[in-house]
Amino acid sequence: MQYIPIKQENKDGKDIYIVNAIALKNTNKTVVQKIPHPLGTDFLKYNTLDEAKEAIARAGFSYVLPNGQKVTPTKITPKKVSKSSNDYENIILNVIREKINSSSQGVAQAAITALAEFPSEETFNILFEKIGEENELLRKNAINAICRYGNILQNRIIEALEDENWVSKNSAITCIKNLIEDENIEIEKFIIPLTQVAKDPNPIVQASAISTLALVYNAYKRGK
Repeated sequence: MQYIPIKQENKDGKDIYIVNAIALKNTNKTVVQKIPHPLGTDFLKYNTLDEAKEAIARAGFSYVLPNGQKVTPTKITPKKVSKSSNDYENIILNVIREKINSSSQGVAQAAITALAEFPSEETFNILFEKIGEENELLRKNAINAICRYGNILQNRIIEALEDENWVSKNSAITCIKNLIEDENIEIEKFIIPLTQVAKDPNPIVQASAISTLALVYNAYKRGK
């Protein structure tokens, strides 16, 4: 279980609560959102301890209180939305989630693309599930969404190379190929994992890994 420490500071006589966070950027390298994360080099500030605790819980992590106590939160029940609620993000996300597994391929594809506008641990979990889909267009949308946040999902892409589903493996290789020119990626981290997956029993995965490995190495040499 990963823990995020909640730090308490006093500013101008008022207590604030600070947690580590990662900054999620779009293709224009503009920060679109910050979310709590144990490895985050950025930070978020909250006016109350309860706000900090809830934000960390929604991101899927446990936390360490300012007094040193470790807490693993229970699963959060979604808020009931009333007509007067201004929580538009939850309203929109609920609509999108309902359509992710739609029987209409076009609707499901649109839902995956829309979901990428709301980066979070939950979103990333769904996207990595969808790169194993048989539907090529749905799979492509999920791959594109993952690549959009490749700078923080690099390790998860590498982990996906070990998935039991060969389609997920192949999709992870496609993600790597699409990220070769991304300046925020540590391209050398892909080299050894690709050499391993090049031994995969599936010939399609083998071929993808070998061709991508050559591209990755050439990009690595250019960047040295």
